[in-house]
Amino acid sequence: MKSPDKKTLQRIEHLRKELRRHDYLYYVEAQPEISDERYDGIMRELQELEQQYPELASPDSPTQRVGGEPTKKFPTVQHNVPMLSLANTYSEEELRDFDKRVRNLLVDEKFQYTAELKFDGVSLSLHYQNGILVRGVTRGDGTQGDDITNNVKTIRSIPLRLETNDKKLLNCEVRGEVLMDKKDFEKMNEERIQAGEKLFINPRNSTAGTLKLQDPKIVAQRKMKFFAYYLRTEAGGLKSHFENLNILRKIGFPVEQQLKLCNNIDEVIEFWKKMEGIRDSLSFDIDGVVVKVDSLSQQERLGAIAKSPRWAIASKFASRKGETLLKAITLQVGRIGTVTPVAELEPVFVGGSTVSRASLYNEDYIQELDIRVGDTVVVEKGGDVIPKVSGVILEKRPS
Repeated sequence: MKSPDKKTLQRIEHLRKELRRHDYLYYVEAQPEISDERYDGIMRELQELEQQYPELASPDSPTQRVGGEPTKKFPTVQHNVPMLSLANTYSEEELRDFDKRVRNLLVDEKFQYTAELKFDGVSLSLHYQNGILVRGVTRGDGTQGDDITNNVKTIRSIPLRLETNDKKLLNCEVRGEVLMDKKDFEKMNEERIQAGEKLFINPRNSTAGTLKLQDPKIVAQRKMKFFAYYLRTEAGGLKSHFENLNILRKIGFPVEQQLKLCNNIDEVIEFWKKMEGIRDSLSFDIDGVVVKVDSLSQQERLGAIAKSPRWAIASKFASRKGETLLKAITLQVGRIGTVTPVAELEPVFVGGSTVSRASLYNEDYIQELDIRVGDTVVVEKGGDVIPKVSGVILEKRPS
């Protein structure tokens, strides 16, 4: 077998660096410099060189994203630190009660809050050794989850190698949320309708289902993104959650820009209300704001009760879902002759307004969900789409 010459070695390393740089510009900085076609061309050249010289294969090469062999079973992995769930609040009064509990526990100490978006996605734990991604694990039950590393590697916004030489950061755990943009979800469901395949109910449902697929090549075809929100290093020494988010951004992770370091609960409430007002303008689904005491040492002292930390809480937005009776199904003809079935509903208040009609998409969708007149159905209201029927409460179906 022919060995690569120095020029080839340099070319391979150059292509890898270029792809990492463009991934960072696209996913972290949101400032792409090249077209998708140009990116794909660089990737193809690197793939061809690595196939020609397989001894140069590297676990952190961008080519590892295209997907490996199917996995027969996902191993179960114990979390080093439990992935706790958060207690929920739904009102300003409950947020103030949370603040009062924190102040009572910290007595006269000064403290700040970090307020950030609560993604409606799937939590993930990433492990890096010597700066290389070695494991990706689902949240599972909070104490253990499934090792889905091969699937995780296909998500382009997750760095396979950290962008840092800081030895304190090379061995770390990063947690975050995997999700799917609303437009990518709609496009995927349209393709599934054409292929006669089962539809996904919502972006979170599709993300969860995709991550558990056994064939990473299929996972690679679906557009998912990752936002980081947690950093833990083996070396320790970290002090502030807000600072950690900035560190995560610097070492190659996408961190959502909508976040705020708050000096008091009034600033938290202001941020929460502002985010509820802009939620529809975001490309992905959120269902609230997560509020955390910023100091990591104060977090440690506050501790946790049962499965929830005392130092954090999820402040949820008003529900966009409601249950009501499906009275009839009518047909609506569009301007170009497209026929769409419409659910005629018992009026229900959802997401700030009364809904009496909702989309049923097409006949396949009705059959897929087994929707029948007389059913109690779930009505969901999105930001830039009309209300839709997203499920049936089978326990309430008339006998």
